[in-house]
Amino acid sequence: MPGCIRQALSLLALLMCGLPAALGQPNWHDRPTIYVPEKPATKEDMQRRESLKQYVLGLLYVREDRLLDAVKTFEKALELDPQATPIIKMLIPFYVALDRAPEALKATRKVLDQDPEDFETWYAYARQLKVAGQAKEARAALIRGLKVPAIKTRPEVAQPMNLLLGQLYETSEEWLNAAGAFAAAAKLFDHPEPLLDADPGLTKEIIAARSAELLERVGSLYLKAERYDDAVSAFQQAQKRYPDGAGRLNFNLAKVSHKQGQLAQAVIYLDAYLRLQPQGLEAYELKIKLLQVLRRDAEIVPWLEQASRADAFNVGLKLLLARTYVQSRQGAQAEKVYQELAAKSPSPDIYRGLFRLYSKEGKLGKALELINRTFQEAKEEKPGPNPAAPQADAILAALRDDRELAKELVDVGYKQINHDENLKFHTLHVLAVLADRARQLKEAEAFYRKCMTNYTPNTEALVYSGLLRVLRKERNFDEVIKICRQGQRQAKNTNQSLFYEHLATALMRKRQFDAALQEVERGLDRAGEDKDRLYFRLFRVRILTAAERFDKAEAECQTILKDFPQPGDVLEARYLLSGVYSAAKKYAQAEEQLEWILKVDPDNATANNDLGYIWADQGKKLKEAEELIRKAIDLDQRQRKKLSDGGEDNAAYIDSLGWVLFRRGQIEAARVELEKAIALPDGEDPTIWDHLGDVYMRQGQLERARTTWERARDLYERENSRTMDHRYKDLKRKIKLLDSVSK
Repeated sequence: MPGCIRQALSLLALLMCGLPAALGQPNWHDRPTIYVPEKPATKEDMQRRESLKQYVLGLLYVREDRLLDAVKTFEKALELDPQATPIIKMLIPFYVALDRAPEALKATRKVLDQDPEDFETWYAYARQLKVAGQAKEARAALIRGLKVPAIKTRPEVAQPMNLLLGQLYETSEEWLNAAGAFAAAAKLFDHPEPLLDADPGLTKEIIAARSAELLERVGSLYLKAERYDDAVSAFQQAQKRYPDGAGRLNFNLAKVSHKQGQLAQAVIYLDAYLRLQPQGLEAYELKIKLLQVLRRDAEIVPWLEQASRADAFNVGLKLLLARTYVQSRQGAQAEKVYQELAAKSPSPDIYRGLFRLYSKEGKLGKALELINRTFQEAKEEKPGPNPAAPQADAILAALRDDRELAKELVDVGYKQINHDENLKFHTLHVLAVLADRARQLKEAEAFYRKCMTNYTPNTEALVYSGLLRVLRKERNFDEVIKICRQGQRQAKNTNQSLFYEHLATALMRKRQFDAALQEVERGLDRAGEDKDRLYFRLFRVRILTAAERFDKAEAECQTILKDFPQPGDVLEARYLLSGVYSAAKKYAQAEEQLEWILKVDPDNATANNDLGYIWADQGKKLKEAEELIRKAIDLDQRQRKKLSDGGEDNAAYIDSLGWVLFRRGQIEAARVELEKAIALPDGEDPTIWDHLGDVYMRQGQLERARTTWERARDLYERENSRTMDHRYKDLKRKIKLLDSVSK
């Protein structure tokens, strides 16, 4: 680039002075002779001259890192001389860097049209096509570029082209073609001098290692293609290229021998590889499998014991030994290994293995004893680090990630709570949380009630909130009211807002709306911060809406919008206002509020779902409704993936999708989604069951429709606040009509 810039600057100076190229020594005392062209410059000549000036100016901008100015200047130069290939080539990398992909592709194609033998541009073109998702076209571009004769003198370009070609073939699972491309890249290392000249950072040692890596990759691809002899040849070449890595390649040779049915030879290769004490377990597991096939099972445990002693810090290997003990019915040895590992380096995998061992042996009581003791020790105040704390964390992670194991422990704990007073508070609380997650609500309630007898000031709020949450899920609103009244009298370390909220909800569910509003007012009187006051005022709107006092609910929302002008508060109030309008069947106003929200926050999952559902319910804009609902589901799933626990789909969103599909006449697809919705944790919603009954009815499954509608009716009646819902009334009419048809 610097030489190019110097040359262009010299030429620019000559052009600006109107001088021909200087010949001989100038006489500085004479006035220069004015250049007179043989014939007047044409318009095209003048444009090319101005284009050259702009090109040089662009180069100066590049040198000064004024890249946007450089691009504009090069584009101006190209307008003046559209066929100037160097200018087009100069623009390509800038277009790519600025994410102007269509323009980059157009410029690249133009260069290749003018010069089909430009292999570097073929490479740039292939990279652009790959980014654009056009893998097939990218491969074709690479193949075309690699056929250019001149590329033989430029191995530093040919090699990355072959590598990219191999990657593209590998992605499409064309194993042989991929192996051929990588082999071609490796072959260029046979004569490394040009590569060493092109990259001063390369050494012969680095080249040998990279060559071996490529050949190993070639061998793995031949193995996938079941070309075993070629695979062996590639692996053996890799060993010769880089002897220091030869031991590792024995694992690949073992896999080839395994595929060829040469099991004894495979074991020999594996033993050579395992002498390196790899941290991964794949080779160990393969040897176990081979010894079992060879009927040499008796060798497995002694060999693993020896390997574990030799590699004392390989936790994965010790876990494999413990699992093998379990499979060999040597439970005592397995338990010992798990306990030793848990004492030194606790992890979820260790405790999961230990608890599964206890489960298999019918000794989950021992697991509960261990949990009880560990949690108790973890909470003790001790000087310095408490070794039980990481063990307790590992136990919690193991139980959180293994729901089946957690359910078994809940069952064991539930049998013990009425006659075993040794279960400590933290054990009971963990069992309650696990039962709640597994929808074992009866067990969860029992654990929380047991916790109520021995909570501490620091854990009081945990117990009250957990028990109230479970009781609400059970729809046991009488007990919710009772516990809230108790908490209002006795709780000293729990925010009273918790009781006002749950009490108001329970009273609303029992259609005692005035009493519910009184609890909201008490909550408002006790609320200190604005966010708490806003919460209770929004709660008031929900109660007024449930009571069908829509005018008051709307007026309250309008007042909230004036009193809380912060953007987040406005969004929440407008969303609630849309719910008021929807309940009042003022669908146009409800849509207006949701559309306003989506203009401000287009990725609001709830607003996307609700607007799509309202449209679907009215049978209008069904295509757009489905798009909105699918967007809501996608947004919700992405949000859940960010959470450590993940969670399951939102049943309301899946119901919306099923309903819009039903409205669009896609009855079977609707059935699939609605059956999925009712199986979700929050799928016990009468609206979902009502929709599913409509689907069964449309499919002519009359008995299933009746059963499903009756389930919806029961849920409506359990949720007493919704029995006045127009859907409930329509549902009763449908059941009555179906009964009359059946008779």
